Amino acid sequence: MYSYKHILLATDLHGDNKAVTDQAVALAKRNNARLSVINVLPNIPYYMASGVPSIADLEDHLEDGNMRKLKALEAKIDMEADYHLLHGSPKRKIVELAKEIECDIVIIGSHGRHGVERFIGSTANGVLQRAHCDVLIIRIK
Repeated sequence: MYSYKHILLATDLHGDNKAVTDQAVALAKRNNARLSVINVLPNIPYYMASGVPSIADLEDHLEDGNMRKLKALEAKIDMEADYHLLHGSPKRKIVELAKEIECDIVIIGSHGRHGVERFIGSTANGVLQRAHCDVLIIRIK
């Protein structure tokens, strides 16, 4: 079996991602590998900002919330890890970071609820199609 040295856990920080996090941590421990965690805040379309002072205020609010969730996740993971909160297209930012920090596997969850992506999920599928390394997609029920 291949031994992974650097694992990237991609998470949307929803509560149903426990199985994905558990798999990433278990694989990292089994391989004595580094673990990095990424969460990407997608760009906010202008039409979603109605009723708020500005897009920047909405982005700040979402970033603060995700930072709190990332810190809570950090407290639950019982090993050292690097944490990244980025902005932009999730599938592109995950792939870019994986390459930049030289990960050899990306672990990501998928609900896969609609269309062709029903089986994989649009973000997971985008990462799978673009990644330079292995991708492990965990089905979220």
